Amino acid sequence: MTVTDEVLLKALRSQLGECIEHKKEGEYSYHCPFCNHYKKKLQVNLDKRKWHCWVCNVRGRNLTSLFKKIEAPRDLVMKVAAASKESQSESTKTVAEKVVALPTSFKPLYISRADPDYKNAINYIISKRRLQPIDILRYNIGYCDAGEYNGMIIIPSYDSAHNLNFFTGRSYYEASRVNHKNPNVSKDLVGFEHLINWKFPVTLVEGSFDAVACGTNSIPLFGKIISNKLKQTIILKGVKQVNIALDGDAKKQAIEAAEYFMNNGVDVRLVHLGESDPSELGYEKMQELINNTDPFTFGDLLTIKFSL
Repeated sequence: MTVTDEVLLKALRSQLGECIEHKKEGEYSYHCPFCNHYKKKLQVNLDKRKWHCWVCNVRGRNLTSLFKKIEAPRDLVMKVAAASKESQSESTKTVAEKVVALPTSFKPLYISRADPDYKNAINYIISKRRLQPIDILRYNIGYCDAGEYNGMIIIPSYDSAHNLNFFTGRSYYEASRVNHKNPNVSKDLVGFEHLINWKFPVTLVEGSFDAVACGTNSIPLFGKIISNKLKQTIILKGVKQVNIALDGDAKKQAIEAAEYFMNNGVDVRLVHLGESDPSELGYEKMQELINNTDPFTFGDLLTIKFSL
């Protein structure tokens, strides 16, 4: 059973009570709230996301319609809608989707070496980026001294099952012709997912170094756009507060994200970075900015929209 199925079953149980699980996988029966038949005749198919009462013949083609019809709480309806959308997007993915893997020349920085590349890479991390040894261990930061990513720091990202889902490459030589390089794979993912505790506020930033600088519960977007998977995960996990800390040139994307989360009942803090980015400001300054940022309101949203 998938995490999405577990979310939907929990939601169904909260509104319809206990169910009968059929031998056919993915099918469950509940007492029908529309005809109140004494037997459990409301059948739900989680695989197809359809529902149908065999007595009063009321039916629907998606679970969101069921929760709306029984007048479930709005936040629960939104959570079910997000879960159903996630399931549909998963089912339409192609089998030939590219799988990400670390470069073959990747070497973790927590293993000390005498070669010049290691010394230059570790100097860049400590002196230029002001990271700590614990950051190197926590994020499994490494470098490459050969191949396609030669001369680059590599910061991997892992999903909730600790499987690699992305990585970023950043040159540690100033004279390099290519400063950034990422794998050619989908960005519809949750960065650093294995490190996120969804019970606490999360902070959304653009890059991996930004997320490392912000510390606990910071998620890199690997760009300026918040992926559908990340949006849906935040709603499904019931996150109460989202801090959006994107660069100044991503104002439009930040506003769109803020509106989405606010419409789904999430408290939003729109963190103003000025001319800097999180990796330049560092942990203490970023925490100060987040703590001093007031909740973003619908009034603020309208004011900004009219000014654009």
